[in-house]
Amino acid sequence: MNKIVCAFCCCMLALGSALAVEITGTVPVNVTADTAAVAKDKAFNSARREVIARELRNYANPEQLNAALAGSSNDELMNIISSSSLDGERVSDTTYTANISFVIDGDAAKTWMEKYSVQNWLPSLTSGAVIVPENSVIAVATLYNPLSDWAALNAVMRSVELDITTNNIIGSRVSFVVSDSGVAKLSGALRANGWRVIRDADGIKISR
Repeated sequence: MNKIVCAFCCCMLALGSALAVEITGTVPVNVTADTAAVAKDKAFNSARREVIARELRNYANPEQLNAALAGSSNDELMNIISSSSLDGERVSDTTYTANISFVIDGDAAKTWMEKYSVQNWLPSLTSGAVIVPENSVIAVATLYNPLSDWAALNAVMRSVELDITTNNIIGSRVSFVVSDSGVAKLSGALRANGWRVIRDADGIKISR
């Protein structure tokens, strides 16, 4: 029980309060179709995809994000939009023109990306505590350049053939569990590759 409580406190102190984010993007559209209603529907679907692709690439692996978008229906993507608004709307018999703004719900977007195995760094209110198994410690890595730092961190782990479990990615911090037997090996490899490693009673803190 004490191990679980310690792990919970460690996770909360190291990672801070994770707040879900709302991400806003605006797209100008000018679409012509058989009717204005069809043009408006096409405009919204296209703009929604553009905003999601443009805004979430700052928080996710771009190639995986694009693949997830390609595999998602318009209805599925609607579920990660919390609200939309219009500016400069103009409608003719066959044309729809407007500036469409969408607000992306961070928690919904994170759930969607995890469904499609998109590596991401979106904060989430629903991320839980890390439960540390026996004979293991929690490691918390701060990623100042999320994509490149995460790739470099994984390269170090592969080089020492460590079996780790990633628990949470919240904002710029990643937490994972390392077996006691692998701590020295991981710490040495990280330091050799320019990482700063601090071991204390709570676990391991890793940063560039």
